[in-house]
Amino acid sequence: MKKFFTIAVLATGLAATPALADCAADITKIHEAMATAKLDEATGAKAKELMDKATTAQAASDWDTCTAATKELMPLVGMNAG
Repeated sequence: MKKFFTIAVLATGLAATPALADCAADITKIHEAMATAKLDEATGAKAKELMDKATTAQAASDWDTCTAATKELMPLVGMNAG
């Protein structure tokens, strides 16, 4: 039984790893895009709000929220949210 729980915990951790990598990579790419993006005041404020949400979610290991925020943010800075 102990072996089962150990395997279950490891499997859960490994399943979350791609989301972690995707979110971190997206945040890095967005930071790069924001450095050159020409945003009006309203779009810039929305972009900052979404970036803050994504980085806070990443720090809290909330991958769903992080991914949702980055997917919404990408088009604002001229990226394909694909």
